Amino acid sequence: MATSHNSAAMLADAAVVDVPVPPHTARPAGDASLFRNIAIGILALTVLAPVGLIVYQSFLSAPFFSPRAALSLDAYSYVINDPTFYKALGTTTLFAFGMVAVAVPLGGLLAFLITRTDIRFKRLLEVLVLVPMFISSIVLAFGYTVSVGPTGFMSLAVRDLIGFVPWNIYSLAGMIAIAGLSHVPHVYLYVSSAMRNLPSDLEEAARTAGANIWRVSLDVTLPMVLPSLVFAALLNVLLGFETFGIPLVLGDPNGIMVLTTYIYKLTTLFGTPTYQLMAVVAMVLVLITLPLVWMQRRLLRNVRRYAALGGKGSRVSSLKLGRSGQVIALSVIGLWLFVSVVLPIGGITVRAFVDAWGEGVNLFERLTFSNFHGMLQVPSLVRGMINTVLLSVVGGALAVGIYLLIGLAGHRNRGFSNTVLDYIVLLPRALPGLVVGLAFFWVFLFVP
Repeated sequence: MATSHNSAAMLADAAVVDVPVPPHTARPAGDASLFRNIAIGILALTVLAPVGLIVYQSFLSAPFFSPRAALSLDAYSYVINDPTFYKALGTTTLFAFGMVAVAVPLGGLLAFLITRTDIRFKRLLEVLVLVPMFISSIVLAFGYTVSVGPTGFMSLAVRDLIGFVPWNIYSLAGMIAIAGLSHVPHVYLYVSSAMRNLPSDLEEAARTAGANIWRVSLDVTLPMVLPSLVFAALLNVLLGFETFGIPLVLGDPNGIMVLTTYIYKLTTLFGTPTYQLMAVVAMVLVLITLPLVWMQRRLLRNVRRYAALGGKGSRVSSLKLGRSGQVIALSVIGLWLFVSVVLPIGGITVRAFVDAWGEGVNLFERLTFSNFHGMLQVPSLVRGMINTVLLSVVGGALAVGIYLLIGLAGHRNRGFSNTVLDYIVLLPRALPGLVVGLAFFWVFLFVP
């Protein structure tokens, strides 16, 4: 196969040499190269300016706009010698890998059940399983506080039933469980996409040989989608290191600190902005997450290197679950949907329609629409809603347009410039949203 492939390549090259190229056909290549170089230049300026400012700020003794700012390693010295930093780093590591341990198995299982089996209500489940992706982590955390917090309506109902509340969301384990459940859709998207492209011949052969549905999933399907699972795991580790909302809402009240909330705390540590300390922690996060981005890129580059070929082409047959299998599968997905969708959204909904909640409060007696009326009477909240819509719509459209141009610039380009383009595009992925926002804020402060 390798010999025939090389021969074909040599013949193709020879054909290209023998055919004369008209002078005007060279222009598109030059135009494409110019377009690519312009795209790289604009993108590099947009991305590297904030990142470069973070690096510069980390080597100063004060905020860069301060007259007393000078080159110094004092910020690095402070962070390296701060026990709280190492505690936050260890907690972040446990949080990120714990989140992966929850999200990856569940996401892979959901992807298998929905894409490879004849489970009922498949169309509806494909929509519902993605709902947590569209809810802010802060909103999710607040919803869980109202529903399963110490005085949440679900917690109080369970306590009245069995005498105690068997969970504590204001703990590291609670944070990991909630973050892992809410990140299951990220795993589902990547793994389900890989599973849809797998031929069903091997799975059908295993079922014919007597293997049950779960043995087929472990011994046949899992090895074929393992690269997608590894990619999803790396993505979730990356998301775990940059998560801010859930640790802030659920961890901060109990003194649990991760690197992102540690950065947040540094803003008022000395009563004045300590941007140099924040920049040092941001540098640590970049050094941790950049290797993950590099590994993601390697996986994406090799994702199509191997393929499973079957005699039935692209046709995929659904594996039969049977009556008991249907009950088990729907129960698993239903339980996940209840914990990941119903509880947080239910908590948000309940809080929106009551004027008080907690122990000793009858929610049915506190129903009201005054919250909505009061919200519309606060100008800052109205502006916040308008700004949110504008940011999501305009920002999303701009992002799609920019990435379309980047994709066109790198289309069919396998040279060094495409590698540079890839890494510049992926660099912001290595930065938490808190740090990205702070970096752009610094850029506007830096430029008069």
